[in-house]
Amino acid sequence: MKTSNLCYFNGDLIPYPELQIHVSDLQMQRGYGVFDFFRARNGQIPWLEDYTDRLFNSMKLAEIDPIRGTLRDTSTLMTKDAFTSIIHDLHGENREENGAFKVIVTGGFSDTLATVTGSPNFMILNVPWTRPPAESYKRGVQLISHEYVRPDPLIKTLNYFNTVRLRKKFREFNAVDVLYHDDHIREASRANLFLVKDNTIYTPASGILEGITRKQVLSILPDVRVEDIEMKAFHDFDEMFMASTSRDITPIVGVEGVKIGDGRPGKISRQVMEAFRERGW
Repeated sequence: MKTSNLCYFNGDLIPYPELQIHVSDLQMQRGYGVFDFFRARNGQIPWLEDYTDRLFNSMKLAEIDPIRGTLRDTSTLMTKDAFTSIIHDLHGENREENGAFKVIVTGGFSDTLATVTGSPNFMILNVPWTRPPAESYKRGVQLISHEYVRPDPLIKTLNYFNTVRLRKKFREFNAVDVLYHDDHIREASRANLFLVKDNTIYTPASGILEGITRKQVLSILPDVRVEDIEMKAFHDFDEMFMASTSRDITPIVGVEGVKIGDGRPGKISRQVMEAFRERGW
């Protein structure tokens, strides 16, 4: 993070080092908060409307009222138009042509340390972005697996406890993410999953956050079969890839050291990756 970058915090643009939040905030006390994450690409911010809709849907489902409506106005509700205006203001101020935005909305400071007594805290970080190593696209990546389904997958919450606590397992398998499942394959902690069998592409239908990058894949691949996939059939698939804001389209070649297909990025995965890049994404 460049310390000179400006951030948005409750109606003001302030330098990154000055952004501080009190320990009484309900995100600290009760894990009550939502977020979203998206990127600028070559000076543009693609799919900003989709990311905005998802953020506001998360706030609605979490019952967090989005106060802090415009720059220097802490008395009105945040609207989608006001939010996108702030994003463009930050983009112009910080000049991060390929940077990223992390939006955090917390439950606010609490007098009781347990219940909502104040207004939400609304902050936006605009940070530099470093593309994952080129080898991860060329050779593919590894996942670990964990039996878990997020209780409210349509709400993009700040609670990543079940990912962070697996850090030793991540290191053991040199993995970049975790495959969440119950009896069915669901999602990765930061990505949607696609699987390929006999040249047919599948993606889980339920128990997932419906990602914005996933939406783009479905728009260019109309024949994808959106249906729940039993976990016991997992190793019958020929290929697997992930779709996410942070990694775009990335082939997955193994889970906990067990190969997917022949353990190399497959033909379909490479074609989807290329189609994504051809559109300048």
